[in-house]
Amino acid sequence: MKFSRYLIWNFLKMFLIVICGAVLIFVVIDFVGNIKTWLARDMKAVGDYYLSYLPYILYLITPVALFIAVLASVGNMARHLEMSAMQSSGQSPFKTLLPIFFLGVLMSIGSYEMSEYWLPDANHKRFEIMETNAQKRKNPRIKEKQDFTFIDSEKSSWFFKYYSGTNKLGRDVVLLIRDHGRLVERYDVRAIRWVEKDTVSKEGFWRFENGVHRVFNKDGSVNVFPVRHTSMRGKITTHPNDLINERQLADEMDSKMVKARIDVLRRSGEETRAMETALQFKYSAHWMNLIVLLIGAALCHRYSRSGGLSQKFGVGLLLVFSYYILERIGLKMGENGALSPFWAAWNSHFIYAGLAFVMLYRSFRL
Repeated sequence: MKFSRYLIWNFLKMFLIVICGAVLIFVVIDFVGNIKTWLARDMKAVGDYYLSYLPYILYLITPVALFIAVLASVGNMARHLEMSAMQSSGQSPFKTLLPIFFLGVLMSIGSYEMSEYWLPDANHKRFEIMETNAQKRKNPRIKEKQDFTFIDSEKSSWFFKYYSGTNKLGRDVVLLIRDHGRLVERYDVRAIRWVEKDTVSKEGFWRFENGVHRVFNKDGSVNVFPVRHTSMRGKITTHPNDLINERQLADEMDSKMVKARIDVLRRSGEETRAMETALQFKYSAHWMNLIVLLIGAALCHRYSRSGGLSQKFGVGLLLVFSYYILERIGLKMGENGALSPFWAAWNSHFIYAGLAFVMLYRSFRL
């Protein structure tokens, strides 16, 4: 028990040192790269940006920090024959390293929780703050659309001349409502507005302004009614985020938001490969923490005269960065349709998890 506490303390101490150093380097490099932008902003915007950026930095560098921490702590203990002493007392290498593996599982779970509950809001705020003119040209965030169709379901179809996601306002809008494929109602209106929650309604609703409402009866007759300021509360399920989502990147969404976005894209006939790949990546990405830690433990837990710690560090970094590269290649292939979303997000984890277990097995058997 004392050795386990000693092992965990050495590992966590090194992990925190690496995390703090990596965050500082990351922030300094990013600040220098965006110095022209920050000179035109006040310090509050700069502070808010980096506070929002911090969760993503932690999420990004945690796998590398875990690898360096296990290599430095366990490797140093192996070099001083502390690991050999524990094994000489009859304790197996696996049982000796079990506290480290348990921490790896906790880190993976924590990474997933952060990506679901903390990271989306922080990324959304960061993207909004950093929306400069150059950023808009590089990665434009859609605020309005013109001349487009949106199919909400089998029951309703929209046709917009113009729609603003900022004001939640549409102009020259046609809404078709069907019942079992038969057209039953049609609205032709000059404007529609989204009315937020009020004291009466628990949810927002659309208000139609200045137009015509037609009802198509089964006998072929048509009833025509004028539209002045008509509330569509309870009649339409379409939400403004279905038309233009304020959170347009998967990094700004949790898994539930991504699923909802996929459903919206499918109903409107748009491509969903990128979002489906992003959804699978949200499920798979956090396992990288545990797999990288296993690779580091396999490399360093046993003292060897033939290969020093620096050599193992080089080999480990090569494996970790090749892991990152293969993961990114897989995601791009998933977005382009060369791989299914599942295999695009999971193939690198399967490959390196297998490699980690083989390395551990061979290391424990030696």
